[in-house]
Order: sequence, then C-alpha cells, then structure tokens
Amino acid sequence: MTKELLIALGLPIAYLVVTTAFLAGRHQHLPRFVQRLTARDALLWNSLLGITIAVAAIRWALGR
Repeated sequence: MTKELLIALGLPIAYLVVTTAFLAGRHQHLPRFVQRLTARDALLWNSLLGITIAVAAIRWALGR
C-alpha cells in the first residue's frame, strides 16, 4: 500500500525536483520556450503540477 502511494506521489515530485535542479544548475541561457514560460505567472505551472499529483493519488485510490 505505501509502496504504491510512494510511487504515485513520489515520481511527479522527484521529476519536478530533478528538472528544476537541472535547469537551475545550467549556466547557459534557457531554451526559448522555457523563457516564455518563466515570463508568465506561476499559477498555470503550479495548477498543472497539483492536478498531476491529485490525478495520481485518485488513480492509486481507485485502483485499490
């Protein structure tokens, strides 16, 4: 039970942390499409991440 929950919630969070660290650690300019995203409000990004985590949790709960 906890193994599945860890996978369902841990993978999206780990993906977010790894990609953020990768992009922040680069000492080069960000790609053009990422620069356009950073110019906008973070509400869209945070909402999509929250929805991804919520869907993973619901999918896990319904699969039980």
